[in-house]
Amino acid sequence: MRKSFKRTTMLVSLFVAFVMLLSAIPVSFAASSSSVNKKVYVTKASYVQLTDASIVPSANGATASFTFEFYNGDSSSINLVDYWARLKSKSGTKYTLTLLDKANKKMVSPKSSTTLTFYSAVGPKVTLDQLILNFVKFDFSVSGYEKTIGSFTFPAGYNNDIKLGGYKTVKIGSSNVNMRVDQNTVSKTKDYYNVNLSFVARNTSQIGVAIPEYNYYLKTSSGLYKLKLKNTADSNLTLEPAVLNSIRLTGSIPNTVKTTGWKLVITQKVGADSSQVELPVASFMVPFSLDTTPGTAKQAFTDEKGTYEVELQSVQRMPWGNDDNVIAKLSIKNKESVYLPLPELTGTMLLDENITINGQTIKNTGDIGLAPGASTTISFIGKLPYGYNWKKFELQLNEKSGTEDVQVAEVTKSAITGIYSVDAGKVYTQKSLGSEMSVKVTDVRTYKGDTTDTYAVFMDVMNNQTRSKVMPQWTGYFKSAAGNYYEATIQKTATSITPGNKEQIIVYTQLPSNVSRDGLQLLLGEAIDANGLIKGATGTPTGYIRGVLFGLPAENTDLTNNHAIKVGPYNIDFNYFNVFADGETLELDIGSKVQRDYSYDGFTQSKLTMELEYEPAGDVLWTKTISLEGKADNSLTWKIGDNYNSLSEKMETNKYWSSYTLNVYETVNGSKKKLFSKEIQFSSLINWLDGEH
Repeated sequence: MRKSFKRTTMLVSLFVAFVMLLSAIPVSFAASSSSVNKKVYVTKASYVQLTDASIVPSANGATASFTFEFYNGDSSSINLVDYWARLKSKSGTKYTLTLLDKANKKMVSPKSSTTLTFYSAVGPKVTLDQLILNFVKFDFSVSGYEKTIGSFTFPAGYNNDIKLGGYKTVKIGSSNVNMRVDQNTVSKTKDYYNVNLSFVARNTSQIGVAIPEYNYYLKTSSGLYKLKLKNTADSNLTLEPAVLNSIRLTGSIPNTVKTTGWKLVITQKVGADSSQVELPVASFMVPFSLDTTPGTAKQAFTDEKGTYEVELQSVQRMPWGNDDNVIAKLSIKNKESVYLPLPELTGTMLLDENITINGQTIKNTGDIGLAPGASTTISFIGKLPYGYNWKKFELQLNEKSGTEDVQVAEVTKSAITGIYSVDAGKVYTQKSLGSEMSVKVTDVRTYKGDTTDTYAVFMDVMNNQTRSKVMPQWTGYFKSAAGNYYEATIQKTATSITPGNKEQIIVYTQLPSNVSRDGLQLLLGEAIDANGLIKGATGTPTGYIRGVLFGLPAENTDLTNNHAIKVGPYNIDFNYFNVFADGETLELDIGSKVQRDYSYDGFTQSKLTMELEYEPAGDVLWTKTISLEGKADNSLTWKIGDNYNSLSEKMETNKYWSSYTLNVYETVNGSKKKLFSKEIQFSSLINWLDGEH
């Protein structure tokens, strides 16, 4: 037990001696062994901390600058006149430091801080790791009248460069501004790298501050190259609180310079004109991103608004008269961290390096700008004889700069993209801005004519937007299995369709009777004219974009269902028909139930007709037009719900046969389609539509 006690006492004594030894180490020695940015206390509550150390080339060699934060944690002010910094090299060379804004660096109030920036000219080959920086306090009680508070040395390769993706807080006046490099896009010419660099700044304080008149340099292994502001108005840009501002810089660097280790150096001039020096504000590592060279589908470009990335997504050929419309679909993406306007691009198509076609630019309805990282599409349309087949397709993109058109990018995609197809019965969904909708083929009908048939396709177009709108105009062609095209006529209304509701459009063509319906497809796209996308139901199309091949269902040939006669948004249950002759007069009793689908805001009212015929002779005894919710002259007006009509009408031909045929027709483009047919006889007692006769 006594041995254990003695051992414990000895260990405690050694620990106390070790602590006393540490406390005897001079402050300067403790500081020099600490990390570069460690706080060095001048009192128990106040400290000085080195926050920045940089060397930048200058006309006379280089300028070294050092920034300290001096915090007063005591209850009384500290006189800064008592403190200074000393700089020397490890080989003993001494440098004279100057304090920036010395006249205003007199005192530090209690519980506050200030920054002290010292700078000095040094040799062009001097590096930080060759220097020793001492922070001293004047003390007339010691030899030399000053005492070292802290000594700072720098490890080999030390720098204050902000790493890729990082930011630095820069003091502008009393405001803190966070800065970082956003992106750097470089294009290569015969002799130069053309640099388009942007950095962003956000004022985190509560009052706006004007950005100082900084100088901007690109530092490479070969030296500093000055960058200029893309927008000269940014030279006195006011940084409002919390607003992210993007500042764009441009310059040219010889393409013989190494592309590794590039840095953006921001400096500010200080001092009188005769003795001005440039002090570093911040130094950022810069990514090197070379623009994709011509010959690829994707490129980036920078204009005075910002940096965009464009990609040629598809090149399509759509039939149009005796030509083909060549449609180049381009995506454009905002590569900045701030909102950008949609650039005003024009496109020139270059075929096989020699044939030039001017393209019409078609934007999406409502496209005016892009959020950070967001993208949209633009289409360029040109005309080409349908027999020409290219081997190489390029799209040159131009933008107006002053009064001149400047080429900003060139993208290529020589393979033709197939037309998007939708199987019969499936829904096509369009998500492009301003054209959000769903489209489905609901029926096909053949309306017989004397020499040609009118072949019609019925389609539902649903408005998927959150606002009411007139749905797009359409144009296109019917395509046979043999590859022949037949011009389509579109019948639609100019009615505004509410969100989630739809309109019915009818698309038809004059189809020769010998053309097979098997494999027939409908090619439709959103119609354009010289002004862009056609709005509403009027306008003369000059082409179309976003073409889609719709598969078509087999035509329904059943004529026996009198309970589900579909016309527009109406479903007719034709449930009562009784007829007998009284001399030259027909006595008729007719009944129906009409239902309407109110999800249809727009539709074209087709003509619906009942006829009493003796088909072997082609004799029509009686005909009557049905008006659904309308007031057509000499017609039956059927409302929604149950309807009953009792008629006495003169026969058109005074002929009696043993039986007749009741036919219900729909008329489109002057041709008729039989929807229902029923053999009947004259009888005052029989309802021929009761399902028992």
